[in-house]
Amino acid sequence: MDANNTLQEIHEALFPEIHVVASMGHRHMAELMKMVDSFDKRTRAMTDFRHHSKWLLLYEEENTVDLPEFIYLENVVAVLHHYKCWMHSVLTLKHHLVRNEWVPVAACTQRNINLCYFPNAAYGYNNRRLLVTTLEAPVYIVKSTNNGTTQYKGYAIDILDTIAAVLNFSYSMTEPQDQSWGLPVNGTYDGIVRQLNRTEVDLAACGLAINEGRSHYMEYIYPPIRTEYIDVVYKRHDKQRTTSLFLLALPLRTMVCLILLLVTGLCPLLLAVFESVDLGWNETAAGSRDVGVTYVKKVKQNLLSACWEVTGSLFKQGFSKYPQTLPGKVLVTSWWMLLMVMTTVYCANLVAALSAETDVKPFSNLEGLLDSDYSVGTRTGDMHSHTLKSSLPSSVNGRIWAKIAANDPVFLASNVESHFKRVRSEKYALVEHASITNRLMAEDCQLEILGESVLWLQLAFGLPQRSPLRADFENVMSHLTASGILDVIWAKWTVKRNLTHCPQERILKSITVNQMGGGFIVVCAGTVLSIIVLCLEKLIHLRQN
Repeated sequence: MDANNTLQEIHEALFPEIHVVASMGHRHMAELMKMVDSFDKRTRAMTDFRHHSKWLLLYEEENTVDLPEFIYLENVVAVLHHYKCWMHSVLTLKHHLVRNEWVPVAACTQRNINLCYFPNAAYGYNNRRLLVTTLEAPVYIVKSTNNGTTQYKGYAIDILDTIAAVLNFSYSMTEPQDQSWGLPVNGTYDGIVRQLNRTEVDLAACGLAINEGRSHYMEYIYPPIRTEYIDVVYKRHDKQRTTSLFLLALPLRTMVCLILLLVTGLCPLLLAVFESVDLGWNETAAGSRDVGVTYVKKVKQNLLSACWEVTGSLFKQGFSKYPQTLPGKVLVTSWWMLLMVMTTVYCANLVAALSAETDVKPFSNLEGLLDSDYSVGTRTGDMHSHTLKSSLPSSVNGRIWAKIAANDPVFLASNVESHFKRVRSEKYALVEHASITNRLMAEDCQLEILGESVLWLQLAFGLPQRSPLRADFENVMSHLTASGILDVIWAKWTVKRNLTHCPQERILKSITVNQMGGGFIVVCAGTVLSIIVLCLEKLIHLRQN
């Protein structure tokens, strides 16, 4: 038979639990097992007989000298035939650091009888060495070089180390030569995706964005390691202060003004009525012939005085003439209590409006960002920049990319720190991963985020298509996610923003003419009105004379 095709069919049918019983002559057995021992290498790690297969070899010989010492297979048991009696000698292949050897299977005292016959199964991948590709990215992969040795750490590396500890494998790191995450190029993908597609590496351990186009050239390990949001970070270079001719009216809401006008108009009328009641009764007792006419005259006389007193009390001047009747005293007392509360609150809010800086943002959403004088940029070569570039030109994301494309292409390809230097010094808004912006904002109190997600991406580890590692890796990742270990690792590499350490500016700023313009208008209007009243009184006096 064609042994290669047969082994491939066995792997496809039985993986990940491959159990094979082989019974044949010694020469044929040696040829078969030699082929199986190197089969995974010939398939470029697309099969895994080494770890997932268990072999029971039935030898029609009793001599153990000629048994092959497999250097790759992990779970092999040999049963030797002696005088037509199988089970005369049962040997298992045991791995050592230097060499492998056949040892007899002793009486089994373990609960799992498989471990007696296949002891190597207790050690997972038996320190198998994987080639892992990655690229530097803040928070996820932090690269450093000490004494010529490159070291990697970060959120993704901690996850990889946890999986390696569970499955018992070691790894070595590499990077794609073009330093690309994997973007479409001439009908295929470059960078990490190309490495996986060509099975040049066993695993991609980094924050690789899940994308439908990429999934045709590689496979993702689920669940994802993180859901990442793309936000906008910027710095306000010119905070605005309140400048309005109607500054004196700013502390008062419209409803408050309407209620105050209503009460101010009603209170003088009630006060005039209350103050005229007793006077009307006194004249009635004295024998007045027309009680109604006398009472109305008194109300008119007191109404003018009440209007003046109530208006003066609005400006904390009090009453020059106190009420004589008990209803009037009660009304004025309640009116004064209302004024005490209102004037106190008004003065406090007016002082705050004059001295405090109002928190006026240059824009509050993506549409406002597009219409502002801020330039927009992002790092190219990542999936979020490719998604923005592929958006419809008429959409918000398409318009954002048009504004990004106006920058220097060489600058857009630079690192994160170069972009943040421009954010700090210019009117420049950066579209970046929220994990990166939050970490840098924790160190700079002047940076702010828009708070409106431009995109969201799910990040995961990657494998070559049909990789036999997928089942084991996804099993471990499911446990890490369900147990909350991923959240614990994420908390280790993220920094929450704490504004308590940010210095507070205490600068005395003078009040401008614009801020006091409303007060000047009131003074001017009052002066003009007083002059008009003076002229009218003079004309009336001249006419009477």
